[in-house]
Order: sequence, then structure tokens, then C-alpha cells
Amino acid sequence: MATRREKDEARKAQKKGSAPESAPDSGADASLAVRKGSDLDVAPSADEAGDEHDDAAAEGPEGQAQDEGAGEDAEAAAARPLGSDRYVMAGFFGAAILGAYVLGKAIHGIWGNLSNRDWFSRAVPALAAVVDEDKATYATVIAGVVAVIVTLRTYRRPDVREWTDEVASELIKVKWPTKKDVTNSTMVVIAASAVATLYLALLDRLWSFVTGIVYGTGS
Repeated sequence: MATRREKDEARKAQKKGSAPESAPDSGADASLAVRKGSDLDVAPSADEAGDEHDDAAAEGPEGQAQDEGAGEDAEAAAARPLGSDRYVMAGFFGAAILGAYVLGKAIHGIWGNLSNRDWFSRAVPALAAVVDEDKATYATVIAGVVAVIVTLRTYRRPDVREWTDEVASELIKVKWPTKKDVTNSTMVVIAASAVATLYLALLDRLWSFVTGIVYGTGS
């Protein structure tokens, strides 16, 4: 009996020991399969890596060209307002200089005319006693100050700025000729002028000769 019981216990123990040993093996195999599957999903193949490298190498110059084009567009967009402001400022500067010159001449002429009047000499003898050269200098300075003030006040007006910006934007759209075009056009004009001058000179001599013959024989 004892021997049979020991055999049964040994058999039961053997069954219990074999079950736990098989479970870890199945779990390990499952985890290993999952790990391999994840590695296959994450890691690209050699062909895919080569294709990605070729695409990157092919798109490299194009990407740089696009970046350079975008940079040039940005610089051009930033240069447009600067060009517009340049034309506007040049226009106002020229207007200020012209206004100062005209106003200075007017002040100098009026001042010199009033200095010859007796009532002006009695009213303001200090101004009437100024020599003509100093009058021109003072008149230029006064005219320059007045012209600068008027120009700045006009420049700050919104309606004037809007109009000048529109004019400047239209000037920017003008395509100015290159140096080569100007040179070629100048040469064409010179050649055409020379040919026309020679033709008219020969025609004048011819008609002079014909007229001399006609009137000479008729007389």
C-alpha cells in the first residue's frame, strides 16, 4: 500500500511540475513573438532605407532651391516698401529744395525792394541797413527753414502719403532699360541721324544743281 501511495503522489507531483514548466515557455514564446513583431514594424527594411536615402538626396538641391527662392521673395517683398519710400522721400526732398530756392529768391527780391522805400527805412532801419549779400544769405536760411517745416507737415498728412505711395508703387512697376539697351538705342539714333543728314545734304546739292541748270538755261 505504501508503495502504491508513493507512486500516486510521485505521479501527481510530476503532473503539477510539468504544468508550470510549460506555462513560462508559452509566455516567453509569446513575448518573444510580440517583441519580434514590434521590431519588424519599427525597423525599416534595407530597401526602404535605401529608397528614403535616395529620395532625400534627390530632394536636397530642390529643397535648397526652394529655400533660396523663398529667401529671395522675402528680400524682394522687403525691398518693395524700401523702394517706394525711397521714391517718396526723393520727391519730398526735391520739392523742399525747389521750394527753398524759389522762396529764398522771392524773400530776397521783396526785401531789396522794400529797402529802397523811405517808410520801410524809417519803420525798420536795421533791416533796411543790411547789405545785399547778407540779405541773400538770410533769405536763403529763412526759406530753407520754412520749406523744411512745410514739407514735413505735408509729408505727415495721411491723404498726401497715400497719394505719393500709390504714385511710387506705379513707378516701381516700370521696367527701366538696361545699359546694353540704352547703348544699342543710342547707336541706332546716331546712325539714323547720320544717314538722314547725309541724305538731306546730297538731296540739297542735287536740287541746287538741277535748279542752277534750269534757271541758267532759261535766262
